[in-house]
Amino acid sequence: MNDLLITGGTVVDGTGAPTFTADVRVQGGVITEVGPNLEPRGETIIDATGCLVAPGIIDTHTHLDGAMWWNPELDPLPAYGNTSMVFGNCGNSIAPLKGEQRDEIVDLLCFLEDLPLKAFEQEIPWSWQSWPEYMDALRTQPTAVHVAGYLGHLALRTWVMGADAWSRSATTDEIAEMCAVLDEGLAAGALGLSINHFDKDRSLRLVPGFFAEDEEFLALFRVVALHKPATVQMITRFNDTELSIVDAKRFGAIVRESGVRAQYTGIPFNERDADRQTEWWELHEQLNADGADMWPMVNCKPLAPFFGFESSLVFQRVPAWNEVINGPTDVKLSTLADPTWRDKARTDWDNRTRSSLSRIDRPHEMILTISETGVGPLGISLQDLADQTGLHVSDALADWVVANGLASQMMGIPERLSERDVVRAIRDPHTVFNINDSGAHLQLFSAAGEHLYILTHYVRDAGLISIEEAIHVLTGRTAEFFGLTDRGVIAEGKIADLVVFRLEDLELRAEERAYDVPHGTWRFTRAPAGFRATIAGGVPTWINGASTGAHPGQVLQPIKH
Repeated sequence: MNDLLITGGTVVDGTGAPTFTADVRVQGGVITEVGPNLEPRGETIIDATGCLVAPGIIDTHTHLDGAMWWNPELDPLPAYGNTSMVFGNCGNSIAPLKGEQRDEIVDLLCFLEDLPLKAFEQEIPWSWQSWPEYMDALRTQPTAVHVAGYLGHLALRTWVMGADAWSRSATTDEIAEMCAVLDEGLAAGALGLSINHFDKDRSLRLVPGFFAEDEEFLALFRVVALHKPATVQMITRFNDTELSIVDAKRFGAIVRESGVRAQYTGIPFNERDADRQTEWWELHEQLNADGADMWPMVNCKPLAPFFGFESSLVFQRVPAWNEVINGPTDVKLSTLADPTWRDKARTDWDNRTRSSLSRIDRPHEMILTISETGVGPLGISLQDLADQTGLHVSDALADWVVANGLASQMMGIPERLSERDVVRAIRDPHTVFNINDSGAHLQLFSAAGEHLYILTHYVRDAGLISIEEAIHVLTGRTAEFFGLTDRGVIAEGKIADLVVFRLEDLELRAEERAYDVPHGTWRFTRAPAGFRATIAGGVPTWINGASTGAHPGQVLQPIKH
């Protein structure tokens, strides 16, 4: 069913232009006509009376690289109006990979993004090594949304340098080989290059990107620039304002010299960082004025994560806790009760590095929420628990986990955002929205669908922006950034990725557990949001509150002009 006539709706076309009343005809997966009172030609009719009709929403930052193989529905994306998603972010992709380095990079990805390692090892076919082989495999995997992927620098570096990628800078010959492999990947359809230069693995070893010098990044960025509109995605040290500014300036210079377009983690929107936002805005404007095509990433929903003890990187800056949480399950509880470990844990806790974004530094905002055993207490903060027991925060938490079980969880009080700055970002033409982290941190939150907050809060409830502005940043502007210019706008000749909804029907549902991750683990998901229809490539994937079971997703790649 890919011949459709969507009738009676108000079109928000994705360009930012005013809405208008029109029908939308779809034939062969393409929009063929937009206008009032179109005559049916035997198509399937979708009645959009009283509804908005908009381009399908693009999830711009996911880690669904693995889940798409065991969850081709990509739940809950279709129920939240998503028709496309981008994976391979933060320097981590699952191609090109080979040999022992494949295992190390996959383990790194699963650690950094809180993903199920066993599922990656056993549920992904691993029928590829190179990026072109990977693209061929992706085209055999049906999904409910379209997919597009960045080639990760961490995989690229280890492909060329092997184990040495984790310890030294690259030689001239190695850089040249990386450039050749990247060029091959981009020619085969990679969305661009993603980089990570500061994270650590589960043993606190710095990632391979840490050892890359400017010469290496410049050479690689130049290759990406040769494949315009391919882009670079980078994460700077966003959890440290000073270092993040250093990184923005460093990579801004490389972006300018290479002539590439890049997105990066910049401009903190938390109210606690309000004293630095003017400086960040000035830097953003200066970088672009100087010729660096740098687009800050923006997430406009206050984060309210859960914190668990089965596996997590949340405690990475407290080595003793990091080692236990990401170590063998059968010794966790005994270790947490061990006096020697507790001495070390207190020391590590007191001597950790600080960050304005870290909940570890704000135990009064970490609420004891879920108990596996029912012992409790629940509904109080970790700081309250320490105060009531007279214990060090680390000891109080260890006692609580031992009593309540490893499946217990805390929840962070939602961050407070500067909505004035978020609105400014929405209206800035050089920002990338919908940075949700969908598919990552499965037991911390359900990031998928959080873009809905733009529509429900900023448009409908608070009236801070117009529906035209919101749809533009979620669709047309996003598609243009990635070079996916055959979609993202409702116009004749564009791919029919579409959504139908009434603003008053939409609701960002609370997280709920889904026990559908292979090999016995679980993830957070959300109940349907209230969309009337989600249509990918002319094929409805979601109609009137239910999945159609269709998997029309295609592998997307930037369209060269």
